[in-house]
Amino acid sequence: MHIINPTIPYLGPIPSIQDEGSCISLEGSTPEDAKRFYVNLLCGKSEYDNIALHINPRFDQGAKVVFNTRENDEWGSEKIVNSMPFSQGLAFKMKIIVTANRFQIHVDGREFYTFAFRMPVNRVAALQIGGDVTIHVIDVNEA
Repeated sequence: MHIINPTIPYLGPIPSIQDEGSCISLEGSTPEDAKRFYVNLLCGKSEYDNIALHINPRFDQGAKVVFNTRENDEWGSEKIVNSMPFSQGLAFKMKIIVTANRFQIHVDGREFYTFAFRMPVNRVAALQIGGDVTIHVIDVNEA
């Protein structure tokens, strides 16, 4: 799957990423006054479905990235990384790579964080992106 310049907020179905080595690649940029943005892997095709992976860079809270899940309208425990691989006003490349039991998140070619599955990855059916971000390219590659 290859999408160029999607409108943000974006919500769209993605092919199965259940196999190890499957990858979602995003090329985008943030505005100079960006406060935060998010990338969600949804277990369904509605914004109200469970979220298998929530990535939320926050420039407005001391430059940190929050990772989480949402199941049955309840957020799980946040994993907070007090490091910011994204820069306001600059382009970035992010990859979400499926391993045997985790999502590996790479930013600009470097591994940034690994998030263990909290729900079966074979339930992931859609990608949602919103906030202060522009996305130029979305690529989803099945293993």
